[in-house]
Amino acid sequence: MRKVLDNIYLSAAITAGTCLVLMTLLMLSQIVGRWFDIIVPSTEDFSGFLLAAASFLALPYALRNGSHIRVSLFLSFLSPKLRKAVEFMVLSLVLVLISYIAWSVTLMVIETWEFEELTQGYIAIPLWIPQLPLPVGLLLFTLALFDELVSLVVTGETSYLRHEDEQQNEE
Repeated sequence: MRKVLDNIYLSAAITAGTCLVLMTLLMLSQIVGRWFDIIVPSTEDFSGFLLAAASFLALPYALRNGSHIRVSLFLSFLSPKLRKAVEFMVLSLVLVLISYIAWSVTLMVIETWEFEELTQGYIAIPLWIPQLPLPVGLLLFTLALFDELVSLVVTGETSYLRHEDEQQNEE
């Protein structure tokens, strides 16, 4: 099960990276197009959609690898038992909040699909298409948070703390 979850998180991260590459290619095409008086329509719109997709799809992988910004200075002063309790409390709270946000965003995407809303740019596409990576990323982030919470309860540590410790040992 561990390998399956890690592959899911990695796939989302690869998709996020692909979105960044596509966004870069779109911007470059617009820059080069200007040299030859060629207009690339809706570049800004699609770049924004790709940036949002990359941001949300990268969340689970970033959590698992300790890449999220955290204030661990406070935790370093706590005893291991108290640190575990604080981590449990924080992970539980974040899991509840992100679950609610994921649910709300999913309902928003369903609503835009039902009302057949379109984007406002030169190229009008159904709005649910660029919105779809948001609930997918948030649902995967919810899964990753639950995964971390289970890991904390079962093993007493989380993957992001393990990565933090490995980075400190390398220095």
